[in-house]
Amino acid sequence: MANQIHSSSFKEMSEHADALKDEVDHVSATLQSMGVDPDRVAAVATERVSEFQQMIEDEIRARPIRAIGWAAAAGLVLGFMAAR
Repeated sequence: MANQIHSSSFKEMSEHADALKDEVDHVSATLQSMGVDPDRVAAVATERVSEFQQMIEDEIRARPIRAIGWAAAAGLVLGFMAAR
């Protein structure tokens, strides 16, 4: 029975991944038809995410106590939400 549960969930995950790939391919084709290079969009997005991560790291290093306070507050809020 446990093997059936695992195999069915793996099968569902595989089917979901295939559906997402098809959707990504469709979006990519749509962007290309509009004259947008999807690879360039992905490169710019990756660069922006890297810049954002670096900004967060710099802020944490500059003000570690504030970062600990924010993390504790977020943990407290999430803890209360999960306890409901």
